[in-house]
Amino acid sequence: MKASLFTSLLMMVSMSAHADGLTKSPDGKTLSVSFGAPTFKQVLHYRKLYDKKPFPDAEIYYFSNGMYKIISQGENHYGVYVLQGTFDDQTYTIRFISLPSEDWGNKTAFHQLTFVRGEQQNVFIQNAIVDTGEAIAQQNGTYTLEKNTVSNPVPTSWKHD
Repeated sequence: MKASLFTSLLMMVSMSAHADGLTKSPDGKTLSVSFGAPTFKQVLHYRKLYDKKPFPDAEIYYFSNGMYKIISQGENHYGVYVLQGTFDDQTYTIRFISLPSEDWGNKTAFHQLTFVRGEQQNVFIQNAIVDTGEAIAQQNGTYTLEKNTVSNPVPTSWKHD
């Protein structure tokens, strides 16, 4: 029993020490999170749009620690993601939770995108839930996948016409 308790405490301390380097709150009121190494960038082209966000193109920058940044003509925010499968799979799903931002009324939003790599084109299907209780119709479109070369996404913003 004592050994088990000691082992549990040791594991908690080591996990806490690991997390302290990536997530910190220097003043106890704000949270600072570091970006992992850049991994992939997806360029999305929506065929079916959400009425309140009629932006046909978006870019998502992925980082190795589960952080992401998305930009479009009307969006510029960060969040966390969990990948089911790998970016190399023919079909994979990514679940996103956006951090509170003006993009979503200073609240969070949940998105689930399923990506299918095809012979002619790559397609995705998107489902979203927002904290307002509003039902968002399913969206879809095409995408490309490339290497993310942006290690610091903070200054990255939408520059397309």
